[in-house]
Amino acid sequence: MTLSYDVHNSQKDKVHLIQKNTNLDQVMHSFASVFLKITTIIVFQVFFIIDSSFSDHINAKVTGFVDATSPIYIWGYDRKFYYEDRSAPLFIVGERDINNFNKINLMAFPHTNIGLFAFQDLDKDGEFSQDFKGEPLEPFGFSLNPIGKYQDIVFEDFVFDMEKFSKVEINLRK
Repeated sequence: MTLSYDVHNSQKDKVHLIQKNTNLDQVMHSFASVFLKITTIIVFQVFFIIDSSFSDHINAKVTGFVDATSPIYIWGYDRKFYYEDRSAPLFIVGERDINNFNKINLMAFPHTNIGLFAFQDLDKDGEFSQDFKGEPLEPFGFSLNPIGKYQDIVFEDFVFDMEKFSKVEINLRK
């Protein structure tokens, strides 16, 4: 009787093992299918969307820089609330070579209206430095070169239509 019980349990274990393997095959096939779809979408975006989505007709000329060894950063904003929060610029372009400060290619996404904020990173930390009152510690400037204190400048003062400009000059000031 033990022999027949062992044989019966052994067959039962084999059936359970086959069912588990079948379930595992289905899960792995489903995972492979989803992974293939995601990979295809990413490859499509990389080769077709990203390369053609940039606009290389906007160049910035930055003048008034203080130090020839410190990089210039340009942050492009397309939304007022992002500028007001000083978060999530549309793009960030950094230029370290003084010879290129007169012609910085922005490679911006093709938006109609955009505002540029530029600064020279004297402490080379990649961030715009301010004191505890919010006063700038590094030279800064905006597209359209609005006049006023740093805190008084609003998005509407420096936003411009990208279709009307091929070159934007930004004068840095302290």
